[in-house]
Amino acid sequence: MPDHAFQVSASTVAPRVGAEASAVPAAELPNRALLGPIVDRQLAVCRRNGTSLVVLSIGFDGFESVAQRCGSAVEAQVLHAAWNRLKNHLRGSDLVVRVGPREFGVVLINAGGLAAAIVDARLSDTLSRPYGIGAHEIAIRACIGVAIYPFAGITGDALVAAAAQNAIAMR
Repeated sequence: MPDHAFQVSASTVAPRVGAEASAVPAAELPNRALLGPIVDRQLAVCRRNGTSLVVLSIGFDGFESVAQRCGSAVEAQVLHAAWNRLKNHLRGSDLVVRVGPREFGVVLINAGGLAAAIVDARLSDTLSRPYGIGAHEIAIRACIGVAIYPFAGITGDALVAAAAQNAIAMR
């Protein structure tokens, strides 16, 4: 695999949402429709400043059975807990967005491969810890795909697609 796109496993942007996100139903979290245009705006800054940018795509293995075993309300609470863990383990300049029913995207602004590896390790650790929801202890495994501008792509869509493909390959 090329050194500009790599896969990492643990066990795709709107401005960071504050504490109020935990009170918002999962269906109302920011979604994929916002990711491409925001990444493209950040890429314009990267091109102007000669900096790089990292896109992470985070999916979860084992999530499918959460709703079956515990109900959709518990599933929504686990999604919010994962959202909060993500935003609490990123810099204020980093962006996180829900890009699918059980997937998140992260954009690390002004970051390269070393920062990607550090953030990936931090997120892998926090997302792999069990989620205590009521009487349930939920264990899921995060699959994280990484794409770095300009090596993995030069557009927002290309970077998002590369990161998502790397995350899928981890499953």
